[in-house]
Amino acid sequence: MARRLVHPWWGHLPAVTLFAGFVVFALSTSARWPARVPLRLSWGGSLVMSGSPWIAFGLVAAIGLIFLGLGVLVDELWARQEGRKRFNAFALLDDVVVGWLVGTQLGMTLAMLQAPATYGNPWGLAAACAGGAGLVALLLERWRPFASAPDVPAETAPDRFARAIAERVKRGERIVYWDIQNPRYVNVVSLGVPGLMWVGAGLSIGESPWASLVLVLTGLALLLFYGGMRTRVTKDAVTIRYGLFGIRVFRCATGDISSIRLRQFAALREFGGYGIRFSGSRIGYFLAGSMGVEIGRPGQRSVLIGSDHPKRLAAALGAVAGIVPAEDGAEDVRGEGRVDG
Repeated sequence: MARRLVHPWWGHLPAVTLFAGFVVFALSTSARWPARVPLRLSWGGSLVMSGSPWIAFGLVAAIGLIFLGLGVLVDELWARQEGRKRFNAFALLDDVVVGWLVGTQLGMTLAMLQAPATYGNPWGLAAACAGGAGLVALLLERWRPFASAPDVPAETAPDRFARAIAERVKRGERIVYWDIQNPRYVNVVSLGVPGLMWVGAGLSIGESPWASLVLVLTGLALLLFYGGMRTRVTKDAVTIRYGLFGIRVFRCATGDISSIRLRQFAALREFGGYGIRFSGSRIGYFLAGSMGVEIGRPGQRSVLIGSDHPKRLAAALGAVAGIVPAEDGAEDVRGEGRVDG
């Protein structure tokens, strides 16, 4: 059974209305489009690159769809992390960006229907569309009702797992625990977006080889994120790796861990997003969720590690570090001594 949206769908109406209206208008006038139009103008309005009007339409449509999807995702994540109603500035993101894109391309479409000798940047129309959509989105966000998020599923037998791994450490057995975060949106960003970029590169290679090369290389860079985040716990260290090739982004010896705490967090409000984030004296590594494991390191930033199974991760870290993990808001309990295997 699909999960219902926590945030109201009508919060995206300004962006959706502008985008749908632009697509309908553009396609209805496509028979009158000239063979070549400006694809890029300088700030002063001079021509930088020209090409088929279908390339411009396709790029605006693709980028618009990406931001519409991103807006739904970010607003839903914000709503699911709310303990009480808070203003969500991210709610304006898709409306303002789509409004600017639509306003710019709408102005260019209206101009090219008149077959002018020169073109100019339609700053006024772009600002009007972006500003109007942003203002309506602001009002809708103010009117958005608060809805409690669905309960997070409980982990299966975390206490039994904690006892089992502690016993293995005491027996001196080799411990390797993997914790993987790989939400669906990572696959979309690392596979879907590069696919769109490569299609765009193919369409524009004849007009601008350099622009096509940039799209291809950017797509390859995004592809590296495929596979999500992997946290590895052994008796010697905890290591975090990202992406297709397992690029190491963090390592901490278990002997340098002074505390372990289960911690509830709001990624968007506290850290401003997902991935590798900094917030005050804390650094976070997470791709999803609202519960993680925070490890303290004397004289260094504490590290918050996101997990789909935070109690299991905390149990594994506690077993190898000789520390009893604390619940959020409780005090840590240091074991009598480190258990060496």
